[in-house]
Amino acid sequence: MRLKPSPTSFENTSLQLEYVHNAFIAISFLNIFLAITATVGNTLIFLALGRNCGLHAPSRLLIRCLSSTDLCVGLITQPLAALHAISILTEHLAIFRFTVVSSYSTSAILSGVSLFILTFISIDRLLALSLGVRYKQTVTIGRVRAFVFFSCMLNITNGLLSFVLANRLVFTIVCVASISLCAVISTICYIKIYYILRLQQMRVHAIFSQAQPNESSPMHRERFKKTVSSALWVHFTMLVCYLPFGVVSGLKAITGETFPVADGFTATLIFFNSSVNPVVYCWRIGQVRQAVKETIRQYCRFSSGAQSETNEE
Repeated sequence: MRLKPSPTSFENTSLQLEYVHNAFIAISFLNIFLAITATVGNTLIFLALGRNCGLHAPSRLLIRCLSSTDLCVGLITQPLAALHAISILTEHLAIFRFTVVSSYSTSAILSGVSLFILTFISIDRLLALSLGVRYKQTVTIGRVRAFVFFSCMLNITNGLLSFVLANRLVFTIVCVASISLCAVISTICYIKIYYILRLQQMRVHAIFSQAQPNESSPMHRERFKKTVSSALWVHFTMLVCYLPFGVVSGLKAITGETFPVADGFTATLIFFNSSVNPVVYCWRIGQVRQAVKETIRQYCRFSSGAQSETNEE
């Protein structure tokens, strides 16, 4: 069945234009590849955090919720996004009608929850640094679960909003407002984290200099640089992956124009964040990295044992 003109974000786009055709081919391949990396990476993180990895329980719960959400992006949203791009290329109306609803709703819900959890992780790190011994009393499992539940309900409502209303303007405005708000909150948190760590490093340096005036404290300096670097990596990846989609959505709301290619690539960039998150957390958080290594070793021992038993038989 051939695709007929339809009032979607892809209307008035001529697929006869070579760059548009090639763009949707690239989008489909990118989503297939990223679906595999997101699934593998987040499965490892989810399994690794099931064991006691030394992280505070609420922090472990947040990262595990993030990995499970990103895992759903790899298993559900990205295959649907790839299928949606293919349906446009092949002009298959039945598949297009299915994916235009399912891909938009699941991406809005899952990517929105992922963004909210990333933002709360930045708040969690700021509280851990500023509250000290009061942190465990303030940030509890119950409060983290309540936040995750609230995030899910809010994003499910937003994801369904675009199909309840005839005009998607409200949905676009909510997306832009959510991305902007989360970006601002995370930026403020990481600026405060840097400021607090800087003050602590200056105090340690002053104390160490009084005790040994002719030497510096390389251990504390390196620890300070590593902590700040970790925070900046997490924040930088979030901004790079989410802000372009926010900009494109804002332009769509202001001008009323459609930007199908830009919309597709910036949405894929958000999905890319689901593949990057496990790498960043495994790379920058020692407890997570160690737990992942132990999970891989356990799986390798299990595979080796099963293979040995097969050979003996």
